[in-house]
Amino acid sequence: MNSQQEQRQIENILKLIGDLCAVDVWYRHGDRLDMTLTPRSLNLSAITQIISERLTLAGYTFSIVEQDQRLRLSVNARPRIRIPGLNILLFVLTLLSIYFFPVYESNGLSWANTLQDLRSGRGLVFTLALVSILLVHEMGHYLAGRRRGLASSWPYFIPAPTLIGTFGAVIRSKSPFWNRRDLIEVGAAGPIAGWVVAVGWLIYGLSNATVIEAGATSVKSIGFYLEGESLLVKLLTPLLAGHAPQGFVYIFPEAAFAGWVGILVTALNLLPIGQFDGGHIVYGLLPDMQRRLGWLAMVALVALGLQSPIWWIIAVMGFVMRVGHPPTLQDHIEPGRPAMIMGTIAMIILILSFTPTPFR
Repeated sequence: MNSQQEQRQIENILKLIGDLCAVDVWYRHGDRLDMTLTPRSLNLSAITQIISERLTLAGYTFSIVEQDQRLRLSVNARPRIRIPGLNILLFVLTLLSIYFFPVYESNGLSWANTLQDLRSGRGLVFTLALVSILLVHEMGHYLAGRRRGLASSWPYFIPAPTLIGTFGAVIRSKSPFWNRRDLIEVGAAGPIAGWVVAVGWLIYGLSNATVIEAGATSVKSIGFYLEGESLLVKLLTPLLAGHAPQGFVYIFPEAAFAGWVGILVTALNLLPIGQFDGGHIVYGLLPDMQRRLGWLAMVALVALGLQSPIWWIIAVMGFVMRVGHPPTLQDHIEPGRPAMIMGTIAMIILILSFTPTPFR
């Protein structure tokens, strides 16, 4: 291991404890770091618990001992890769719910027809596509957080009896953001990565779409259809699927619907509201304007809800999660050019992907 890698390891560990304790002294013995810490508050047991939670989430093995109002910490500087059983179980359940519920919904809640369709392979492509989009999105957050030394969990996928079979996924974080660069990179990594995969599935699906006479088929025989259009879908559909003359409609395969869902979810995440990905990014880019832009987005969601009630649900979520974004520990440090470019790309994705009326 070179000195730069060692320095990165040390910096990552110090990030997990630096807001809670001052490091009096530290020594390195092979892969282990031994530290003496002075807590920044008098509640020693609470600080010990928080440090333990952060180091555990980040994958470190360690021992920590309270001694004379100080802490003795010994930690292996190389984190382990271990996926908890609960995360694996939720992922499997989400995989099954994505496979089952969209087909069940499209069959009018008929068990017999649903089982027949599932045996024929209906829903497999949609499941593979949507799971890959969600997984890449969440792993983008996870890997960016690990790179920046943040204590974050593996993704928790959420199965649900909905049109798409899931409420997405979340990652638990136990450590604060140190600066706006970390905030932008972690917030933008997920949406950008997931969006690239979603666009790939959308292009594949639209390339295999057909155009038929409007009365020649039913929604059931189509399988899935696109009800709302973003700028991206509006641009790509005629280029890849051809033009639909008057009286004709597009027949979209499952891959196109999964890609459409992926870019819709990406746009939702990128709204500049509080703890949404977009809230992280906009605060990192424009900390003095984020709260105002967040409230502007909330007003827009309420207005759009008159056409598509899904936006009222998103507005309630945004209000519960708080519209304004809390400061980082070192707000005064500029995020730097790479992070600014990354955040700008994410905002361009929002503009291209936002669907004003996804469902009526």
